[in-house]
Amino acid sequence: MRKISLFFITVLSCYIVTAQDWRNSPAKDNSNYFEVVKEKRQEYTSISKSSARADRKKIKQFERWAYFWESRINGDGSFPSPLIAYNEWNKYQENNPVEKSENLVSWTLIGPKVIPESETTFYAGMGRLNVVTFNPVNSNEVWVGAPGGGIWRSDDAGANWTPKGDMIPNLGVSDIVFHPTNSDIMYMATGDFDGFQNNSIGVLKSTDHGETWTATGLNYEVTQTRLIAHLLIDPNSPDTIFATTNGGIYKSTNGGTTWNLKTTTASFNDIMYKEGSATTLFATGGRSTLFYISTDNGENWTTSSTGLGSSGRFDIATTAIDPEFLVGMNNRNVYQSTDGGASWNSLAITTPSSLSTQGGYNQTILVAPDNKDLIIVGGVDGWRSTNGGTTWQKYLDGYWVPGTPFFYVHSDHHDLEFLPGSSSIVFSANDGGLFRGDITTDDVWEDLSSGLSITQYYKVAGTPQNADFLLAGAQDNDITQYNGTEWINRNFGSDGVEALWNYSDSNVAWTCSQAGYVERTTDGWATRTTRLNTPGGARFVWPLEIDPTDPNTIYGGFGDIYSSSNSGDTWTNLNSPGASPRAITVAPSDNQVLYVTDGNGVYTTANGGSSWDTLTLPVNGLVTSIAVNSTNPAEVYICYGRYNDGNRVFKSDDSGANWTNISGTLPNVPMHKILYLTGGDGDLFLCSDIGVFHRNNSSTDWEVYGEGLPNVISNDLEVHYGTSKLRVATYGRGVWEIPIGSAVLGIGEFEDPNVLTLYPNPANGEFTIKLADFDSESEITIYNIIGGVVKSFKTDKITTTVDLSAYSSGVYLVDLKNNDKRIVKKIIVK
Repeated sequence: MRKISLFFITVLSCYIVTAQDWRNSPAKDNSNYFEVVKEKRQEYTSISKSSARADRKKIKQFERWAYFWESRINGDGSFPSPLIAYNEWNKYQENNPVEKSENLVSWTLIGPKVIPESETTFYAGMGRLNVVTFNPVNSNEVWVGAPGGGIWRSDDAGANWTPKGDMIPNLGVSDIVFHPTNSDIMYMATGDFDGFQNNSIGVLKSTDHGETWTATGLNYEVTQTRLIAHLLIDPNSPDTIFATTNGGIYKSTNGGTTWNLKTTTASFNDIMYKEGSATTLFATGGRSTLFYISTDNGENWTTSSTGLGSSGRFDIATTAIDPEFLVGMNNRNVYQSTDGGASWNSLAITTPSSLSTQGGYNQTILVAPDNKDLIIVGGVDGWRSTNGGTTWQKYLDGYWVPGTPFFYVHSDHHDLEFLPGSSSIVFSANDGGLFRGDITTDDVWEDLSSGLSITQYYKVAGTPQNADFLLAGAQDNDITQYNGTEWINRNFGSDGVEALWNYSDSNVAWTCSQAGYVERTTDGWATRTTRLNTPGGARFVWPLEIDPTDPNTIYGGFGDIYSSSNSGDTWTNLNSPGASPRAITVAPSDNQVLYVTDGNGVYTTANGGSSWDTLTLPVNGLVTSIAVNSTNPAEVYICYGRYNDGNRVFKSDDSGANWTNISGTLPNVPMHKILYLTGGDGDLFLCSDIGVFHRNNSSTDWEVYGEGLPNVISNDLEVHYGTSKLRVATYGRGVWEIPIGSAVLGIGEFEDPNVLTLYPNPANGEFTIKLADFDSESEITIYNIIGGVVKSFKTDKITTTVDLSAYSSGVYLVDLKNNDKRIVKKIIVK
């Protein structure tokens, strides 16, 4: 059996594969992203705010897909081979071996580590899970798989969790199965069959109870199969394994060493043995409502779909009490068969509202092993029938409000499983994590997600007023606030995206959801937030930025770039030449200088938006982020998404008139955020699909920054200047931080703190800087605690008077550099 290298698994698992129409586009050689997006957006124009929630959620699923893929396609709109990232990482490793040393700083997980607290009628969860399964000889040992956060194990029925796939960073998991008599042998289907946010690199096998994993013969290099739905082991011959994929059903008879395709190249989903049979198997379509039967242990298959209706992925369930009884579901329909799948009849769920699976994104069904009348169906919500499907109750309510029957369980169910040996205790793997409850009662279910650090974040924001405070926006899990001890959800019922704090008053903050939705608090959430009226036209994930020296002025990327001088009460269109902005950057030392990109172009103004220039870009592509030198607004940096070898990051010293390529040996993978560190030595940080990179003026190339960060997608970076910490929002493993002290950045610290004295402190606007009697000129930079530069100068004087009375009150940092040494002190301006 061949060993897969660490980053082969890491990088290949970063990419989406989807279903019929836009969902299946990456798997089709002739698909074009731009054409698919144009077609679907035209189709969805008929869906309005008043349309049914299920229809509106279709748009959300599509826009998630479109946002993710926009930065991961080739320049012509075609979908790349996953091997491009693998090859690029290997090349980077060869040219830039990562050396371990005692001085290498480490990343630390901030969280969430436990379930976020709720101050609304429903709450944000830990993150999405695709599958839950159990050790067949110890039902207290629970395993779950996440789409980007890997595989996790609990030895105490879900009370505590340990990641077991960190040797395979950014691992996507669709299914996990155990050898029926030897629990040291496990198989894992990689990828994300439900959410289309990870390609499958194949089936992995462990012979040491999940501690290490090796590739089987079913892998991307051999089969080109991009997505695996489910695995099944023959209980009578455990070396026989089946895998349903988007390219057919594969069978292995030698423990996964080799596999043979047993069907056509159609897409398949569920697979299971008929109850009590050793040779009859059932399987279902992965993109169409088809039911398949094999009577010779998977060698040959026939279709039996009489009575099945509309198209869409099909899921089924059986019950031990009646081998001929099956139930199935697709989209908004539930079906029943009483003759082993030969024919089907509909069991419609229509009251109090209809079933929604968002086109198969969240879809799972279960029948009690001892009672075929007891059925539970998972879609956006969970539905229960106690009479074989004649009538239904909305049993697990993902949008619970007081007065609604039953209780809250996080929405979007991906897997429902009975606890082995039980006909009443059910586990749900959903978009919030893992829940457990007794299906025979109306008792509230228990959330078992604490300890599963699997949140998929788009953005992170800190407040300089408090190093422990964070806001972060997550896929399907809203905006959550960290207060130093716990995470609390703020916006709800949405994907959280951007967030901001007023850096002079941490009671004021803005929290954003997709497509331009904004709420604002002015009292630290002591009372209900205010929903702001915004211009509209924003992207699914969109930018909201704060002015570096005026905390009441914010900039929003709506249909154009808009500014607000009253914290979002009213907005003014700055009329940039581009379309909906993807990124906005205000020069830290001159708030009249802005740079904006809509991805296709970069636009700049030197007068606060009164007039604009369109920059000539060094190469065509998707510009994802812009950074500006903290003291020189003409020094600007851009980074690119998508794939264009050697063209990842560019620098301009003249406001974008001319560009220099500073990509060095960066791997040819999408870059998402570039950040210029105020007070550093030209330090730049860059987050990408495979980690965080760093360089400064003394560097000859980019280097991986720090150690210990799971190699998941890194979406956003934030600096807390008061504590010199860099924070990163990852898409699958929560929020992390790392020190960025002077020793790390290659500049020494003054040992004598008296080389810099500030007085009076606090000051009423005016204060004095007193320096030691240096032999050379000193460089002084004064900036607020978000890095906005208010003064920058060189001096050979011992004392200098500085007046900050024109700026907002708060804490400022006085940064002294002299003779390759540095010291930073704080001054409070009242």
